[in-house]
Amino acid sequence: MSDAGSADVPDAVPVDDDESVLWTGRPRLSAAFPAAFVGVLVAAVGLAVAVGPAATSRFGVAIAAVAVLVGLAIPGAAVLSLLNTRYVLTDRAASVRTGVVGRRVRRARLSTVENSAYEQSVTGSLFGYGTVTLETAADGVSFRRVDDPQAVRSLVDEHARDAREARDAGGDDGESIPGSIDSWRAVREELRLLHAALDR
Repeated sequence: MSDAGSADVPDAVPVDDDESVLWTGRPRLSAAFPAAFVGVLVAAVGLAVAVGPAATSRFGVAIAAVAVLVGLAIPGAAVLSLLNTRYVLTDRAASVRTGVVGRRVRRARLSTVENSAYEQSVTGSLFGYGTVTLETAADGVSFRRVDDPQAVRSLVDEHARDAREARDAGGDDGESIPGSIDSWRAVREELRLLHAALDR
């Protein structure tokens, strides 16, 4: 797990002065392997065209050059996206920052987290990474391909429980939300039914 500290928090992620940063992280770069594989295939096709029968054709050389450039761009874009994805967990909220040119930040208050889970693939179990998912009435956030997902989830559960207890006791967790969890679950279910009816 990454050492918590405000120095590791990107500027785009809002953290109040009285919030404590518990953990920061980012996806493993191994998440770019599928894109790298596709990029190598595309580049290989381009090189095959460059040295094949079409090599003497003006269009063959142009196609080969474009294929090689696209083959290099695919994994490059994937790595750039991963490097610009940051996860921040404080004692009040979980935030995910994404975006290369523009920035998008999704934030879930821990007091609204209804459920959390972590999952690991076979390779994730072997190499110690996985995905932590936090479900809220609205949507939730996920920390994808992070190191030691079980420890991250335990940290989330511990502080989400504290945040809910503070909210239920009338404390200020930084954001007052009217209604009970059951009423918000009912609203969520109604919205799902309405969404399903509109999709028909």
